[in-house]
Amino acid sequence: MADNSWMNNPKIRNIDPRKLSILLEIMREAEGKSMDQLLPLMMNANKKLQSQNLNFSKDESEVMIDLLTRNLSPREKRQFEMLKQFMMGRR
Repeated sequence: MADNSWMNNPKIRNIDPRKLSILLEIMREAEGKSMDQLLPLMMNANKKLQSQNLNFSKDESEVMIDLLTRNLSPREKRQFEMLKQFMMGRR
């Protein structure tokens, strides 16, 4: 049984139900995946959000990233952080 205690996080307390649905889908699909497999999931989620004229807030994004990276190896977490910093620098 999956640990859904993260749903009590105050950062997503008032999340739009449509965004929550996408977040839950990502979490289901991400289980047991490597960093390389997570990136396409995140991109796909972003496309779904955009198709509904939605986007994750900074807090919602932080929760998602924390959840997606919690089971990565230390090396994969460092790689993910470097990629995240690179992507944030492009904005």
